[in-house]
Amino acid sequence: MDYDQPKGVFQMNEWRYLMTGTVLSWFLGFLGADRFYKGQIGLGLLKIVTFGGFGIWYLIDAIIWTMELGMHDRPVK
Repeated sequence: MDYDQPKGVFQMNEWRYLMTGTVLSWFLGFLGADRFYKGQIGLGLLKIVTFGGFGIWYLIDAIIWTMELGMHDRPVK
């Protein structure tokens, strides 16, 4: 946690991270964009080569990103 920022700012940044990851996963997940976004270069490359694990890995990752976003409280401005 970044202690220099107020708690609401940290929650907003985390929510934006999850939202961006979710969108990347659903639209470009078969190319590993979500894994590159997380900093997992090796898994991103593997996902490109296998076209998202033949669609199965892609779908599982997209659902996981969506569930994580749904469990996170959206900050109120």
